[in-house]
Amino acid sequence: DLCHEFALTDAGIRILFHFEKDEKSTYVMTKPSIKRVMTELVNLPGGIQKMSFAIKGLVQTSLNLGIMETKETGVYYSFSVRSSIESEKEALVEQITCLTQAMGGTVSSQGDYPAWEYRQNSPLRELMMQVYREQYGKEPIVQALHAGVECGIFAGRMPGLDCVSFGPDMKDIHTPQESMNAESVKRTWEYTLETLRRLQ
Repeated sequence: DLCHEFALTDAGIRILFHFEKDEKSTYVMTKPSIKRVMTELVNLPGGIQKMSFAIKGLVQTSLNLGIMETKETGVYYSFSVRSSIESEKEALVEQITCLTQAMGGTVSSQGDYPAWEYRQNSPLRELMMQVYREQYGKEPIVQALHAGVECGIFAGRMPGLDCVSFGPDMKDIHTPQESMNAESVKRTWEYTLETLRRLQ
C-alpha cells in the first residue's frame, strides 16, 4: 500500500523490519498505551497547514514529525513547527499540546524561532535591490522562503525591525554534500559593504 501511495514521489521506497528475539530486553506496551499512541499518531497534525495569501505558492504554516522514539518510559515525538505568522504557530503548538495532554502526555518547547512576517513595504529591501542592480547589472531575485532563520530572532526581539536575509551561493544545504561557491563569498562581501556604506 505504501509503495503504491508514494510511487510518484519515492519510487525506490523500501520498508525493512528487523526482529531480535531477546527475552531479557523485550518490553510490551499495554493495550491502553497502544490505543493512546495510535490515537496520537492518527490525530497529530503534519505537513502544510496553511498557504500564504500574500505570496502565491508560499507555505505560511507547517510542521513535521522529525523524530519518534519508543523508550522504556514512554513514546516521544519531536516536531519542528514553522510559520511566518506568530499566532498561527502558537495555535499549532496548542493543538499538539491539547491532544498530548488528553492522552496523558506532556509537551515542552525549545529552540523556538519567532515568526518573521513578510513586509510589503521594506526600505532596506528596496535599497539592496538597487545596489544589486548597480553592482551586477541584472535584476535580483527576491524570494520569501518557508524556513527558520536568524532574522526571525532579531525581528522577534526588535519590533518593527526591517531586515533581509541574503548570502553566498550554496548547494545541498544541511546535507553531507553541502558546498559553497568561494567566488560568491567575495561578491557577497562587496555587496554587504556597499549596502552598509549607503545606510550611513
